[in-house]
Amino acid sequence: MEKPTISWKIVLAIQILVLVTIAVTVIFTNLGVFPFDTNLGVYRLLPGGILLDFIWLYVFSFIIGAFVYFATPAVSSFLWKLHRFLTRGNYNYYVQDFKDQGIASPQSRRMILPAFVALGISYSISNIRSLANLIFVSESFGSLAPEAQTIVISMSLLFILLLLSCFITVLFAPMWLMQDNGLVSEFKTKPRVTADIGGVGNYYLKMMKGFAGVSTLVAYLFTIYQTIEWYQFVLSSPPPGGFTMLIFLIPVMAIITSPILALGPISVVYVLYERSLVKNMASFKDRIGRAGLETVKIDSISHQET
Repeated sequence: MEKPTISWKIVLAIQILVLVTIAVTVIFTNLGVFPFDTNLGVYRLLPGGILLDFIWLYVFSFIIGAFVYFATPAVSSFLWKLHRFLTRGNYNYYVQDFKDQGIASPQSRRMILPAFVALGISYSISNIRSLANLIFVSESFGSLAPEAQTIVISMSLLFILLLLSCFITVLFAPMWLMQDNGLVSEFKTKPRVTADIGGVGNYYLKMMKGFAGVSTLVAYLFTIYQTIEWYQFVLSSPPPGGFTMLIFLIPVMAIITSPILALGPISVVYVLYERSLVKNMASFKDRIGRAGLETVKIDSISHQET
């Protein structure tokens, strides 16, 4: 089998975008435009200033990538057993035969879903003040009016999402491996009943898509509402000295760009996932093979004995 590789043009484009954003954030912070205390940094639990905080993001990405490289088959095996438990043993399991097809070409678009799942979780955390304050230095924005708290939420969301995004891939890599291995399930049916066949990895990915869709919609709608409410307050009761246009754009831009920026840490982990794919496919196939799973053509699954 030919070893798959992700397009380095895609990875490079993502990293350039993230690095430019990091550079702008650090420069604006040091100029006093963003009110972060550079001695404390953005992430309260990590040592160093804001520049080191961004470096920590990539340190975590490589640590998580190493975990994905070595541990994904074991986690995939656990999720398969969990699927059997959740479906009460009502499914037969088979491994789809990919011999004639080899490994499918890289699916870089896979990285998009983890970014939006991270957005949903981060939005929930950023709205719980006590929890968000454990991570993000939101008191840096303490001089803002209460009606402007949407800025605190959106900035908290952006930085919490960047920190959380690479960890999210720990959940997705095992699902991707089950997909790439062709692990499918068939509902145990009676004769003359159409077989219900589906990928085990897709079983979990559908849940993730549902969560990402609902949480993203909620995050966008509430941010729009809170931002409009804040604009109305500023127009009716302008604060001394006013606000710069940049401050006006922070909430909207933070929400819109956060999933794109999350692809920076996620892409690092995904590169390591693909580089370990051949090894991990063989390891996972060996694990489920010891459980007695068959390797069959997908169109012959419905003819297998229950």
